[in-house]
This record gives sequence, structure tokens and C-alpha cells, in this order.
Amino acid sequence: MRVLIAYDGSAHAENAIDDMRRAGLPRQTEAMVVSIAHRGFPETKHPGTEAGEFGNPWKATMQEAEALAENGRSRVQSIFPGWSVSSEPLWGDPAKMLLKTIDVWKPDLVVIGSHGRSVPAKLLLGSVSTELVHHAPCSVRVVRGPANVEGPIRVLIATDGSEQAEACVDAVARRSWPDGTEARVLAVTQSLVPTVSAMVPALEGQTFATEPAYRIIEEFDEREKARIRWTADTDKERLQHAGLSADTVVVDGDPPREINAEAERWHADSVFVGARGLGALDRLLLGSVSGAVVNHAHCAVEIVRHQ
Repeated sequence: MRVLIAYDGSAHAENAIDDMRRAGLPRQTEAMVVSIAHRGFPETKHPGTEAGEFGNPWKATMQEAEALAENGRSRVQSIFPGWSVSSEPLWGDPAKMLLKTIDVWKPDLVVIGSHGRSVPAKLLLGSVSTELVHHAPCSVRVVRGPANVEGPIRVLIATDGSEQAEACVDAVARRSWPDGTEARVLAVTQSLVPTVSAMVPALEGQTFATEPAYRIIEEFDEREKARIRWTADTDKERLQHAGLSADTVVVDGDPPREINAEAERWHADSVFVGARGLGALDRLLLGSVSGAVVNHAHCAVEIVRHQ
């Protein structure tokens, strides 16, 4: 497995490295830590950069970026001594440089903090993480806060029965999780027909419920709910075969709200969600959900792209 780690020395970047302990990453992993500088970086001035002196500010900046990347590499290597870990300082727009690096190095996963250093430092991993969530061709793990260090690892997997959602289950099942890791498959449905009493007065509601179109949609809703329950149960069995303690939860509601609520209620360490979901006519749309989950989750979120 190949893992690309964006590192700018911020607290969120440090959290992202610590979080990898609870990401189930395999022993045979090749990692590269990159630190990206561009105009305005670093915040401090170096000797020889003032007007009238013969210094090389670009060289000094790249030396600092190199030292920053090496610091990140050392942190990763100390946590995962069996990994092959390298570091690389880069110059340019952070989002564009990361996407170019992904295109050349072809990682399976990118790890990044949800926010970066201050504005003058010009690294801004917060805005970069948003770009990667939407445009990276591989999976992206966005880490918000400090990793939980107590209790078993808990992984929440959102599903809508789509191919991308099944890729989430595959990704979790292939990881190297420690004994006692718990997985929960969360299936969120959205009924096409809301409760009639909430829409219209009782008499009109009774009349509306007798319409053929209403009955057809209601029957479709029931079939969809049965399908997604079956999918969730199948996913649970696969995760159990992979050695995880797994269960399922099926709810009806707004997908991003329900996913984040369940992650917080269950104290999940991470949420796995597909980069895309079912089509517009199928209503669940994990693709649009993934961004909302990243923006509001209190734990790490891994956006899985089927490759």
C-alpha cells in the first residue's frame, strides 16, 4: 500500500499522523511525507534575505520545507518502524502540487489534516483538504482532531448499496485491524413519501394516500428499504469474516446528518464514505454527502474512491 501524507507542522498535521495508528494500515506500506512551500513561506526571515544582501531566499525557504518534511518523516517512521518512509519538499500551490504528486506517485491513500497553519504560512491545509476530497483520484483521509487513544478502534461505514459504498466495505475488510476492532455498517434511507400527516390535514392526507401514484411510491420505498437492509447485513457478514466485530444500523433521514450523528453517538474513530453514491433517481447520493460529512464530523473521515 502507498500512503501520501501532507505535512505542514500544524497541530492538525500532527493529529493526522497520530490518527494513522488507528487506521488499520498494513505493515507492508510505503509512505511519502510532503511539505509544500510557496510565496510567503516561511513566516520568519532568514539571514541574507534583506534588500542589498546576496542571500538566496528561495533556497532558504526550500531548506526549511525540507526540514519540515524530514520532521514529518521521522514522526511517521517512529510510529511505523517497519514502513519504508521518504520525504519530499515541494514548491507551488499546495492543492495543485499534491494533485500532481498523486498523479505521478499514484498513492492508494492521501492523509491530510482538516486545517493547516496560519494564513501567513501559506500552506492552508484546510482549503487543500477540500480540494483533495473533490478532485483526488484516490482515497483521502481527512483528520480533524486528536486521535482517541483509549478503547477499541471503532469504524463507521456509510452505505447506500452503491458500488462506491461497497468499495468502502472492501477497504475496511482489507486493512490490518488489531483484535477487538469494531465496525458498524450504517445504512441511511430517504423515503420519497414523507409522513402524510406532516404535510396535509388528516382528511386530505387520507384522500392523498389512496391515490395510485402514492401507493406506487410507497411500495418502491419499502422495496428500497428491504434492499438496503439486506445489503447492510451482507456487508456485516463480510466484515465479520475479516475478523472484525460488526453490526448494522438502518435509519431513515438526511444522510450527512444521520452519519455524523451516529459517528458522534457511537464515538467512532473514523467514518468511511464513498466518493460517489447512487444516481440522482436513487436518492442517496453519497457523492454529495461525503463533503458534508467531512465538514461536520468530529472524527477522521476517509473518502473511498474505487480504483
